Amino acid sequence: MVARSMVFACLGLVCVAAAQEPKQSGPQTKPEVKQATLQGAAAPQVVLMSGERVNPDEAMAFTRNVLLKEGEAYALMSQLEENISSVRFAIENYRAGYSLTAAKEGERFYFNGPTKGWRAENTGAASTWPPVTNMAQRREAMRRAKLLQPILIAEPIDEMNNLRLYYLPGLAGYDGKQYVEEPMAIAFFIHPKTGSRMTVLLRGGRAYGAVGRPLAATSSIYVHNTTQQSAGPLGLAEAHIPNIFYAKSVRMDMEPFAEGDNLERLMTTVLTAHQNGPLSTDDFRSLYAELARYTQ
Repeated sequence: MVARSMVFACLGLVCVAAAQEPKQSGPQTKPEVKQATLQGAAAPQVVLMSGERVNPDEAMAFTRNVLLKEGEAYALMSQLEENISSVRFAIENYRAGYSLTAAKEGERFYFNGPTKGWRAENTGAASTWPPVTNMAQRREAMRRAKLLQPILIAEPIDEMNNLRLYYLPGLAGYDGKQYVEEPMAIAFFIHPKTGSRMTVLLRGGRAYGAVGRPLAATSSIYVHNTTQQSAGPLGLAEAHIPNIFYAKSVRMDMEPFAEGDNLERLMTTVLTAHQNGPLSTDDFRSLYAELARYTQ
């Protein structure tokens, strides 16, 4: 029951509950991914990659984009062929995603270092952002990548080194003043014994997952508004650059888990914790155990 994609990617689940796993022999890993707060703990904030090559083995979620040929803004951008071609290339030739580096100490795998946001032509290319000559588009692309927000956990526990939970607001519309957000939750997991990875996304009340590969989706991008800038050899032409744009629809690469599935229930609890958190330790460990069951 694993399928589809959206702005991010990869998930796998299987095995025994964390509480039932024997302690690992040898040196204990130093917790790397926990950020303590007065209220609890959380995964690291996202850090943007620039110039660094994406490792396809680390890429756990990404989205592709398709430019919709509709609306007033699209008509404006199409007045110059060079303009619309450049816009289409910038939107459709790049994927945006998240990667997590892992390490192994003794017999245990664990996430090591920050959660990294990237924009690249594929999961093996260097991460690059729009050029400074298109500063509005550059700032917006980087801002969107940083929308990933850690979800607060009731207390720092060792299992957080293998499971990172985030809130992700999908930009699904524009009301004239601000974006209309679609609340989503995403879980990144690596099994401590097998090293198998899994990503789970809760979107529209349904859970989507991918094991051993990125969780991927395709977004149909609608440009609501543009900014103008000079173009052409003498700067006499007028180019229109996307300023406000959002995903009018999203198609996942996989089918959702069965309605009412335990993963759907647990991920719903995670999303609720973003508003009413922190997430309880028991709920965190229950999700950990369910993901371990898929990835053993």
